[in-house]
Amino acid sequence: MEVNKKIALGMYSLSSEIEGAWQQLFNQTADFFPEIEFPKRIVNTIEESVILAKNTCLSHICGYSLLNKYAEHLLPLSAPHFEIQGVTGAQYYSYFVVQKNSKIASILSAKGESIAINSLCSNSGLNVFRQELKLASDSNLEEFFGRVMISGSHHESIKSILKGESTLAAIDAATFCYLCTINPFYRDELKIIGQSLKSAAPPIVTHKDNPFCESGELTKALNRALFCLDKATRDTLKIKRFCTVTMSDYTPMLVS
Repeated sequence: MEVNKKIALGMYSLSSEIEGAWQQLFNQTADFFPEIEFPKRIVNTIEESVILAKNTCLSHICGYSLLNKYAEHLLPLSAPHFEIQGVTGAQYYSYFVVQKNSKIASILSAKGESIAINSLCSNSGLNVFRQELKLASDSNLEEFFGRVMISGSHHESIKSILKGESTLAAIDAATFCYLCTINPFYRDELKIIGQSLKSAAPPIVTHKDNPFCESGELTKALNRALFCLDKATRDTLKIKRFCTVTMSDYTPMLVS
């Protein structure tokens, strides 16, 4: 394995503890499966230049970004089955969140209000709003809400709600769980008014023209490593297991 090869794991590395847990997972995976030659270098980023770099063997990215930005270049291999309520495999959803004392009880009652989104390429922060509005009222997001503010991350979206800069945000349920573990007071200061439809969890991807490994191979390796981690590290990751995924798992995210 070349020295400069790396793995990009920025999707859920929200603290040094979580980042360290992902590092331990992949270190364990590399030790158990030396024939795959997993890189030891892990970088905490979701930057496009790093994800598309030829020396980045694997990346953890948003499924909506995979469809809209990277479909020609990247291939999904495996995705986590998170320890969140109501999922049966590699799925996730978003919570619709407002301030605790807000009178808003649903997305439809938030018409004309300001929303915070983490990114224009996010399923959990933006696309789920489009899906909900399409189903509930056949409304256009930009016309339904008074203002759409791009915060840069789910955490910044939460902060904008608490500061009164925005009224509502959609927060990836796994991220919300991580952030409430890091900042327990969020559970007292925020209110969940609903949740989105489930969709395929963010995938670990590789280059289409030069795959690092096969889907089943990676999933088997990650699961063996995950089950051998100590309880504290597994509790930090909040992942039950990994599942194989394909591009077809993500196409339902597209809203016509």
